[in-house]
Amino acid sequence: MKRITLCFSLLLFVFSLSAQQAQELCGYQHEVEKLIQKQPNFLTWQKALFQQAMEDYNAMQGNKRRIVSDTHYYQIPVVFHVLYNNSNENIDSSYINSQLKELNLAFRKLTSDTQRIRSIFKPIAADVRIQFVLATKDPDGNPSNGITRTYTTKTTFSKDIYGNYTTDMKFASKGGKDAWNPTRYLNIWTCNMRYPQQVSMTLGFATPPTGAPNWFGNVTKDSTDVESGVVIHFSVVGRNNPLAVGASIEGKTAIHEVGHYFGLRHVWGDGQGNNGCFVDDGIFDTPNAKDKNYSCNKNNPPNTCNDGNNDLPDQTENYMDYALDGCAALFTRQQAYLMRYVLNNFRTSLPFREITYDTVFDATSVEMFPNPIRENQDLKFQISSKDQGVYSILIIDMNGKQVLSSSVVSNTLGMVDISGLARSVYYVMIKNPDNSILARKQLIVL
Repeated sequence: MKRITLCFSLLLFVFSLSAQQAQELCGYQHEVEKLIQKQPNFLTWQKALFQQAMEDYNAMQGNKRRIVSDTHYYQIPVVFHVLYNNSNENIDSSYINSQLKELNLAFRKLTSDTQRIRSIFKPIAADVRIQFVLATKDPDGNPSNGITRTYTTKTTFSKDIYGNYTTDMKFASKGGKDAWNPTRYLNIWTCNMRYPQQVSMTLGFATPPTGAPNWFGNVTKDSTDVESGVVIHFSVVGRNNPLAVGASIEGKTAIHEVGHYFGLRHVWGDGQGNNGCFVDDGIFDTPNAKDKNYSCNKNNPPNTCNDGNNDLPDQTENYMDYALDGCAALFTRQQAYLMRYVLNNFRTSLPFREITYDTVFDATSVEMFPNPIRENQDLKFQISSKDQGVYSILIIDMNGKQVLSSSVVSNTLGMVDISGLARSVYYVMIKNPDNSILARKQLIVL
């Protein structure tokens, strides 16, 4: 069983001033370590949340309905906000179209790069069934080509030579461009992320959705948040961009970051050093890895963790490792499921997919809101079921201690007083009248 830890959703490429070679990719590992020190039980707690997503998947598999018609994929409208201080940064539309093509090839498992996938991993390479199209209308309903262009007086959106950056590119008042409605569009900002004489450089970062089962609230953004989206350094947009940084010529940076946007973690779980093999991304068909990989190393492929029987080497060809351009070629089946799970549960207004069924199966559903919640609010539950019954509500802190219990009646609006809870993140368990577990949810008290 794999364990889960935490890392910001960003892709850092670090360059030596002399050798110009990648040395370290994740510049915010210290945030991971601070969180684990503060909440030692965090890994166990997050593992339970991820398992709930897998249980939902299994339940869905058991409730079969005959599909009359189905578009078979989710279609995501995309807007590229091009921010430029000079002509190089004002990238040509051809690079944007190229990037959109690479996203579609990757997420539909149509890229010729799949020939890189080793035979042991070919059976689990997945068509994610997500497609991307440039928006044809702006938020006001006016015709659009899905691209905005904004001159900025900012020469860079990086803060220092170590790859740290601002989010000013997302605000017109700060020299950037305001997002289009983030519940209706995937916003992608392209801008200059290079700091003069940099030691390290951020090529891209993304915002996973609040509530995603394997992320912590402090590093996510709600799907309605104006910062929700993806940021990419202008010179790595598209395939064979002549201004590309280093070997980043295949458009894989955006694919990696969009994976984060849909809730995926790095395949090695952001662990490192002696602790690396004890943490993972929570995805069961990505082998455990001790740390990130920067290259495929095809002649001597790495196998950094020994998982006993059926041990597999590191999955360097996964889009969520750091061996991207020249290596990356697949999302796995469970990564694909998790991204669709996020669309169906946390980015529900974003995709278009039309499905018609001939029957509807009975199911008990749970809504819990508001979440996040403030200390002086009542937590509301709406449990819909064909039968009336009393459902137990158990709230558990990150140390595994039950701090509150209550009950609600199905098919009515139930309220739970949480005024005694401190500001923190909690684990909510909802039990059926027969005491079996109906659902597990994350609750953030502000």
